[in-house]
Amino acid sequence: MKTLISNHLQKFLFLSLILIGAVSCEKEANPSDLQNQEQEQVSETLPESELISIDEFEKISENFLEGESLPSSDTGAKELNVTEESFSLDFNASITRGASRGTEIAGDIDVMITGKFRNFNIFRGKLTLPNGIKTGVRGAFTVDGFVYIITRIQGLGLVIAVGEPDESGSIAGQFLLRSFLGFSRGTWSATPNDQPLPDLTIVDLAVATPSLSTLVAAVTQANLVETLSGPGSFTVFAPTNDAFVELAALPEGDALVEVLTYHVASGSLTAADLIGAGAVTTLQGETITIEQTEDGVFLNGNVQLIMADIVASNGIVHVIDKVLIQETPLPSIVEIATSSDDFSTLVGVLQAADLVTTLQGEGPFTVFAPTNDAFAALSVLPEGEALTEVLLYHVAAGKFTASDLLEGTTVTTIQGDEVTVEMIDGKVMLNGVIEVISADIEASNGIVHVISGVLIPPVDLLSIVDLALANPDFSTLVSAVQATDLVSTLEGDVPFTVFAPTNDAFAALDALPEGDTLKEVLLYHVATGKFTASDLLEATTVNTVQGEEITIEMVDGKVLLNGTVEVSLANIEASNGIVHVIKGVLIP
Repeated sequence: MKTLISNHLQKFLFLSLILIGAVSCEKEANPSDLQNQEQEQVSETLPESELISIDEFEKISENFLEGESLPSSDTGAKELNVTEESFSLDFNASITRGASRGTEIAGDIDVMITGKFRNFNIFRGKLTLPNGIKTGVRGAFTVDGFVYIITRIQGLGLVIAVGEPDESGSIAGQFLLRSFLGFSRGTWSATPNDQPLPDLTIVDLAVATPSLSTLVAAVTQANLVETLSGPGSFTVFAPTNDAFVELAALPEGDALVEVLTYHVASGSLTAADLIGAGAVTTLQGETITIEQTEDGVFLNGNVQLIMADIVASNGIVHVIDKVLIQETPLPSIVEIATSSDDFSTLVGVLQAADLVTTLQGEGPFTVFAPTNDAFAALSVLPEGEALTEVLLYHVAAGKFTASDLLEGTTVTTIQGDEVTVEMIDGKVMLNGVIEVISADIEASNGIVHVISGVLIPPVDLLSIVDLALANPDFSTLVSAVQATDLVSTLEGDVPFTVFAPTNDAFAALDALPEGDTLKEVLLYHVATGKFTASDLLEATTVNTVQGEEITIEMVDGKVLLNGTVEVSLANIEASNGIVHVIKGVLIP
């Protein structure tokens, strides 16, 4: 009996405890009013199948006799075959509301399935009460798991009962009693007596369900009918026809087999089993995740379980609203780099700096990946710790898309310094000069942005005085600055442009000036503001702190000051200005 109830009833249960055709709210009379009324007012609605309503079933089965078929124009009435399968149920009911409240009904129902149709099976039978009264019963098993029973009990009235079976084959539900007193309402249950009945396989269930016809065609095309009709047991996630329509194209050949076997797991696993496990390994070999949320039960996060626990003879079926497509695992950041010839230099320097293992970690990381051409544009490739510094300046902790970076305008790298991000002429630029030529390449442990140049981290610049102190060629200049108490001035925040004579330049003088004269000479080598060599050439003159001008011109490819003193090295950046090394001492 369990087999029949489990398979012929084809129990489509919604997981979130949502019953198909919800019971409407019942209108309860005020207790003080019940004393003056003959009965409670009860709802006249019951849960019912979406495939065939109670009213439709009551109408088409009213004159249905054993062995007769139904007109093809009636709802769901495309007959498959007529059988003589019989079974017995131990029936118990209790009226809980209405004029007949408190009445108990018990007895045995002996029934015979007299017709099988695409969406439901019809049965007829007799209900035998303990007092010997027998009454006729007509009913139906719907494909989506409902049981309808209609009987007229002498002395009570017409009973319309709707129930759903559990895994043991027992049925429980609600019923309405129509009598001359009005409506009464109650609950009922029926336990099958042990009588073996035929089974439906997973494939039989799918064939009997019109909304799964595309799945049946796909299973047939993939030569999986025999497998899913076998002894099993299997758990099948069955996409509806609408789910297949959402696909751009139905896979073929081995790809179709891969997709379908990704919808099948070994064993008969109920929805509760799946939710409890959190994941299930499919015959295809990969895992499906299962999660219950407020909105329902979801597979792989976005495929909803819409009908669950449809029991078959060789397993169990769960209906889903989308086709499960196994997502190809994303490559790691290192795998992205190693898979492209454009990043061979990057891969090489990562290996040299021993950073491959780091970028294979869980992350997530955001990586700015210079191409081979970007590295080739460098005058020289850093080495050792300097190379590690440069590479870490291309990595940020966290996963930041291009839009995230633009919104933040800066991102702090693992190296410790920031990279600026801005949109210039429709291009995403880093530090104002390096273009992002391909953004948002997803990785399993982060995201990659391909860039046109190598990012060089900012250097902690020395002050003008510290630059001079660090270079032995400026020892005479340092002594002169100290002698004139100009050290604190040249260590200030105000940017200066300094023309720095070398020791040889001072040695070429007949004599080194002293006192205020020396101070005048030194201040004639300093201008307020930061002027590069090109700035100076463009201006042709610059006012010094001493008060007089210095002229600047290009003669025979050389930058000359006051027509005679050559600039031997230009544009040495300092934290508080810029230094140009000169071969002679400027005399005001």
